[in-house]
Amino acid sequence: MSQRYTPADIPLYEDQGARDEGYRRAEREGVPFFAVEGYEGGYAVTYDLLPAGRELSKPACKELDERLTREVEAVVADPSVPTGEVSKTVSESLGSVSLFEREETARELAAFISETVLDEANWVEASPPDPPSGVDFREN
Repeated sequence: MSQRYTPADIPLYEDQGARDEGYRRAEREGVPFFAVEGYEGGYAVTYDLLPAGRELSKPACKELDERLTREVEAVVADPSVPTGEVSKTVSESLGSVSLFEREETARELAAFISETVLDEANWVEASPPDPPSGVDFREN
């Protein structure tokens, strides 16, 4: 099953309490957290596939990173789109792009990201995190 958002359908969390409830709901339902988050200085796009127990395959993550770089460069280069300094983080399970001055810009970019991130064909089972060095979890 593939899910792609239109810009108007993307959940928007205007404060930390709403965002935290969105995460709790994703965890309860076993679905990805995917949203536009409002901050004092603008808007960010965030995805987290771990509540669904999934992550992007390495090829899908690489493709997303490359496509997203081009998309963000286009947004920043467009003089009609107000942005501050925009940064992005893309990993197999978690990613974010911020900070956009307009909610509309963040929603459009979120819809673009959703094509890859919410396509279950791009998912693999999430790997457990590596234990911190020096920690041995073997049973005696």
